[in-house]
Amino acid sequence: MNFLQLLVACISVFFVAFIATNTLLPAKPTCANSISCLNDVSEKIENNAVGVFGGKEVLPPKIDLAADMSSQKVLGESDPENNSNSDKKKHIYVDLSTQKFYAYEGDQLYFETYTSTGRWGKTPTGNFNIWTKLRSTRMSGGSGADYYNLPNVPYTMYFYGDFGIHGAYWHNNFGHTMSHGCVNLRIVDAKKVFEWADGPSLGKKGTPVSVCDQFIAPDNCIQENPVK
Repeated sequence: MNFLQLLVACISVFFVAFIATNTLLPAKPTCANSISCLNDVSEKIENNAVGVFGGKEVLPPKIDLAADMSSQKVLGESDPENNSNSDKKKHIYVDLSTQKFYAYEGDQLYFETYTSTGRWGKTPTGNFNIWTKLRSTRMSGGSGADYYNLPNVPYTMYFYGDFGIHGAYWHNNFGHTMSHGCVNLRIVDAKKVFEWADGPSLGKKGTPVSVCDQFIAPDNCIQENPVK
């Protein structure tokens, strides 16, 4: 085999490998938070830290796990305020067109509110499941004027890599895009969802999350280019 034949063979092998990697294998999630997703997405409670968003310092909420535990109801006790039908299948829908968030139990609407999805980064459309729930964590990313570093992000529910549903304390512009790809909720709303939604347990997947370009009704979620 001469040099030209060897070169052609090497190029062919590289081309086949490139095609297989980029078309045949499942794509890995991109990052919502370009710094923290590479370092750590574990639970963190940093009550003395100060956050940065939009070039300004922001004060995070204090996290008190002892208070959380004391406020939890006895397992199995009824909760008229939540009025949750736990025997029905739970499903979360996010409508990017209207910036609305819906939580369903079967075909019954359990909760609905405004959200803020991706402005500086796209919120991926597709059908996912909550893969972990964290009482709080740190999210950081961006650079220059876009840099942010946010401790004690409360009631975080990751559903696709580090794309998650969580409370947001650094803005109050719900109903409009405001995130780097995550699904922002008011803290009080995120708390309600966090206590209602399920993470994975005993081989069972967490609560399904469908991100829709347009949400019509349960099981009618329009997705133009969903993540596979």
